[in-house]
Amino acid sequence: MPDIWQLGTEDERARVAIIGCGGAGCNILRHVTSPPPAIRIALNDAVHPSMADIPSRVLVPAGSLQAYASMDEKAVQTMETDEEKKISAVLLDRDVILILGGLGGELGGWGMGLVGRVARILGDATLALATVPFTMEGPIRRQLAEAQLQLLQKRVDGVVTFSNDRLLQVARDLPLTKAFAALGAIMARPASSLSDVLGRSDVARLRRMLGRVREWRFGMGAGREKHRCFVAVEEAYASPWFTSLPEEVRYAVVLVSSPDAGADATEILRQIRLRSPQAELAWAILSHPPDDDRAVVQVLGGV
Repeated sequence: MPDIWQLGTEDERARVAIIGCGGAGCNILRHVTSPPPAIRIALNDAVHPSMADIPSRVLVPAGSLQAYASMDEKAVQTMETDEEKKISAVLLDRDVILILGGLGGELGGWGMGLVGRVARILGDATLALATVPFTMEGPIRRQLAEAQLQLLQKRVDGVVTFSNDRLLQVARDLPLTKAFAALGAIMARPASSLSDVLGRSDVARLRRMLGRVREWRFGMGAGREKHRCFVAVEEAYASPWFTSLPEEVRYAVVLVSSPDAGADATEILRQIRLRSPQAELAWAILSHPPDDDRAVVQVLGGV
């Protein structure tokens, strides 16, 4: 049977940095809660209203990011540019870097790749959560997003993608600005949860897991009453961005929040094992609001 192991069992928390790149990334970052020692960082080419409550900021010109992000860290092992030095200054003494942003623009997509390059030179584990443009935004933007995604997959340990097209499945009746805010809140959940639960001893093993597969997917579900665990896992696997067949999942990070966390975690892991019998599982119990009677599960699935 594939391995199963628990995250967050030690007292020393991993030192996590969550960095939002570009306008989309900074908007997602606003929804992230990051208890110490985690920190939030905004990266953009100018001060934007979405950066208002984020004290740590890095301002870089967009024009040079593609060239710098494309430099292979094995061939060019030192950080010589001002942009790299600015980014490395805010990422020093971190263990894990969570990178948020949107693909398809001139700043966010290339900025995520550059952050990944700097983090790798510094020796940090990296996970990126990135949006993919709507099909209706046209082939040029989609092609740019694909190029940025291919580079990002070379620069970070794992990439979770969120298609904007699938956003319409969950927020079809909302105005577009509110739909994007809803997506930002969804993407912020795993970033907030991982920054809260990871221990320093988890980092190396998690990094190896992230790097073993090319594509990662995210799903979240919630259930109440007697069959809450079954319903929560069923919803997570049916999430719009969890597009893989259950049996194709080879690695999964499972984050559980429940009023009866111990018993529910056991049942949730059993339900996931039934759907994805070949998956190696890393799991954690999150803090749970006292007035919430739901079992909530987040699944990051690697295929």
